[in-house]
Amino acid sequence: MDYLKRSEELFEETVENRRHLHQMRELGLELPETTAFIMEKLTEMGYDPKPCGGGVVACVGKTGGKTVLLRGDVDALPMKEESGLPFASQRENAHTCGHDIHGAMLLTAAKMLKENEAALDGMVKLMFQSGEEPLTGARSMIADGLLQDPRPDVALGYHVVAGSMPMGLFVYNREGTLMNSSDNFIIDIQGKGGHGAYPDACIDPINIAAHMILALESVVAREIKSTQASVLTIGKVTAGDAPNIIPDQAQLQGTLRCDSEKERKFILQRLSEVVDAVAKMYRGSATITMLAGTPPLICDPQSVDDFVGYMRELDVPGQCEHVGMHAASSEDFSAVLSEIPGAYMFLSAGFTDGRETYNQHHPKVEFNEEVMKSGAAYLAHCATRWLEEHK
Repeated sequence: MDYLKRSEELFEETVENRRHLHQMRELGLELPETTAFIMEKLTEMGYDPKPCGGGVVACVGKTGGKTVLLRGDVDALPMKEESGLPFASQRENAHTCGHDIHGAMLLTAAKMLKENEAALDGMVKLMFQSGEEPLTGARSMIADGLLQDPRPDVALGYHVVAGSMPMGLFVYNREGTLMNSSDNFIIDIQGKGGHGAYPDACIDPINIAAHMILALESVVAREIKSTQASVLTIGKVTAGDAPNIIPDQAQLQGTLRCDSEKERKFILQRLSEVVDAVAKMYRGSATITMLAGTPPLICDPQSVDDFVGYMRELDVPGQCEHVGMHAASSEDFSAVLSEIPGAYMFLSAGFTDGRETYNQHHPKVEFNEEVMKSGAAYLAHCATRWLEEHK
């Protein structure tokens, strides 16, 4: 099948699905409207979709061969949309990261793969994922059996990018880290409150918090090689209610980003040690609560070579590529690529007519829907070709 031609024929349907998903804009792991819509569409195509860890999985092809996993995340962000588009979300949440486009591309790829099922030399497993933004969805689906029955041999995912990059551009990294790890944490500091005029009778948790922030910054500055891209940020400090009262408690919230799993594990260990030592030094105590975390996203070089080669086979208008990207942001598809080989790439969904001002996560961001023609075709074509060459 000529997947690009068929994707162009299905473009009106793809746009309709994207704009329908755009209105649903649900958060986190629980996406009842979104998953119901996806399951309804897949059932209409002849699939037998199943819920999985907050998302949806479905398979197409034949047993006895290898399996390709195709992933599209479909959750939204907790922010109000200000794009002014006629189909803009009118509620508090919004698809300002482009995940509605990911879901629509994967639905169209699913339709084309079903139409071409007899020609597939193995199985394609579709992964419609919830909870990417809080970095919990991929692990939730893995825990619920995503990588079983059948276990995928390779995985592929795309993310669209708004802004001013030209249409047709795809960006990837063949070696090293593509996207950093992410670990969010909360530090609760316990002191002893009292009058601000008598600090000697108190254990000041704000003083502890201040020394703790400086000590944690020193871990990255003085214990990690300067060539390693590690960032520890304390983004929220909460303590006290009045200028003349020393509070009982203080709280720090922060995030750690690393491009190496080795450094990630080291800093997380030092985080625990430093927090405990500083709290005790100033006669207080502290506890750390680790929130969602995901490892660095590292693609398999052979899988990248395979999929990039297949993408080049399609006559996509303006097709061009850039290799060697490294982003400090994070993506929980890394949990999948920690288990099986695969690739993750970025597709430009930008404009050059004045609509390129805003990027991802901005309330006024706009995405070029034309990317869905090539995006859906890439997904279906890459899966089909990989199965052909890995019988």
